[in-house]
Amino acid sequence: MNSMTNQLRAIWAFSKREMIIWTSYRVNIWTWIIDVFINTSIFFLISLLVGHHTMGVYGTNYVSFVVIGLSIYYISYTNLGDPFPRVARIYWNGTMDLYMLSPLSYFTPIIGVMFRSVIDDYPRVGLAFLFGWLFFGATFAFKAPIYVLLGVIFIGFSTFGIGMISASSFYLLNFKRGSEPISFILQDVIIALVGGYYYPINILPMYLQILASFIPHTYALDLFRRALLPGASLTKPVLPLQYVLKISPLAVDTLALAVMTFTFLPLGLYLYYAGIQKARKEGTLTRWQ
Repeated sequence: MNSMTNQLRAIWAFSKREMIIWTSYRVNIWTWIIDVFINTSIFFLISLLVGHHTMGVYGTNYVSFVVIGLSIYYISYTNLGDPFPRVARIYWNGTMDLYMLSPLSYFTPIIGVMFRSVIDDYPRVGLAFLFGWLFFGATFAFKAPIYVLLGVIFIGFSTFGIGMISASSFYLLNFKRGSEPISFILQDVIIALVGGYYYPINILPMYLQILASFIPHTYALDLFRRALLPGASLTKPVLPLQYVLKISPLAVDTLALAVMTFTFLPLGLYLYYAGIQKARKEGTLTRWQ
């Protein structure tokens, strides 16, 4: 218990440092707010082209539909895309070996330094909902709060697990220059194409719908849109797995997210640990060695 308390204190110290750095540049706050507002405005303008057509089983206007897409994007951008550059920052700053000589867990430093992105990206979710509702006619309902809560937990941990798999490649595969292919292929190619941020995936060819069935974003977006959008169907299947499993689509989404969480998170933590161990044995923990 005392060890866990010490790790939490260390995470808090890292997080406080990142918070001070982020807030020390006042212009960050204004550019941060403007960025969310502009993104929401773009999709409002696109919605004018869509008109009053409903979004299939999600039964609502396009702005409401895409605000939820933006929200999952912001969460994923941090959890999946941030671990690798944070490991790289610690490495190039020459501090990883110091952290490993301390009583810190292998995971404490990276969780702590990720807090800067957490405070940068997570509040964008609330702003996207706020701007969409205040200025662009987005409407929301809370029809299944338990599913929403479980969805938030599972999409957070599953994408963090994938992010840790990506971060492990820094040491395991020696991707120390530029970007690495794991997060690029997943985040910038597969998820961007078939995740369903901006359109329902059932408009895609079946082979792309099947590909989408293997990423957590597909199920999180379906779950949140069904549970939060007025007029969305709680019973009509739309994803391939929902046609296979003859249970509630919300239950299918939650089950799929749970399976991915308990697969990706332990795998990501294990591979990251293995990467650190490999670097310690080879003497490549920091650039100074």
